[in-house]
Amino acid sequence: MPIDDDQMPSWKKRVMKGGDWVDPDAEPPPVRADKTISVRLTEAELAEFDAQIAQLGIKRNRALRIAARRIGGFVEADPAQVEALRDVARQLVGVARNINQIAKSANRTRDPDYRAFMEERAALGKVLARVQGETQIILDLAARREDGLARLGREADE
Repeated sequence: MPIDDDQMPSWKKRVMKGGDWVDPDAEPPPVRADKTISVRLTEAELAEFDAQIAQLGIKRNRALRIAARRIGGFVEADPAQVEALRDVARQLVGVARNINQIAKSANRTRDPDYRAFMEERAALGKVLARVQGETQIILDLAARREDGLARLGREADE
């Protein structure tokens, strides 16, 4: 007696496609739309481009992708911004821990140390202001796009 397709184990439904076993009922993987572009540069332009990216320690492909992504407004956080955000995150953890300790002490003794609480609250405010500033730089799409286009315009004028 034949088995219905519903009852058949999924591994038995697999078929060979392109040298791999695939499940015909499975969702196809998303298709990446990678595109390749070519750019003509003079020898002097290429030499200058290579000299500039060599100082940064990146390859041509990465440098061109950064430029295209910046013009398009994509997020390209530089290492200094990432480190600043990591530092702020560490500070937030410390301030939050201190506030929790103050709250725990206040609950235990029914006599909170308001002076310590206010100092920690002020410290938290400073750290949160830094977080807001750093994330605003990274997340401000309009500013990134305008900056990228302005750089492109300055280069076109030369």
